[in-house]
Amino acid sequence: MKAIKLTFPEHGVSIRATLLEDKAPKTCQAFWDIIQEPIETNGRHAMYTGKEISVQLPGERAASTNLHEVSPENITCFPLPGELLYTYMPAYAWGGNPKAIYDLGCFYGPDARTFFPMGWIAGNRFAKVWDEDLETFGEMGSKANTEGVQQIVIERI
Repeated sequence: MKAIKLTFPEHGVSIRATLLEDKAPKTCQAFWDIIQEPIETNGRHAMYTGKEISVQLPGERAASTNLHEVSPENITCFPLPGELLYTYMPAYAWGGNPKAIYDLGCFYGPDARTFFPMGWIAGNRFAKVWDEDLETFGEMGSKANTEGVQQIVIERI
């Protein structure tokens, strides 16, 4: 069983999640590959999807993995608290943005949905936050909402 850790260094908080390899094997493997070395990035509160911290994976590093080739697996438009979704959008798909988007959606609360200005976009549900970390995960989501961008380190456990 593979697991990952999302650390919020400014708050000294880590959230653990198990990869759902039996339900999204290609997504899990591609994600595992990109975090061979930890990723230091930022997460911001989502604008359209509800209680989500949206994390953009570094494009250059993601392009060297199979993350741009992952097909739909275990997709949902209604993620539950603690579910992590992966969504890929090729260059120019999101509002004409010339860069590909490799999005890690970290859903921390109820009533979330993956509805965007251009419509519904299902994400690959590939990881689940450990039950004992759900409350802290919710607190970090609230901080992203009220305090703004949060530094995040993503790594293997």
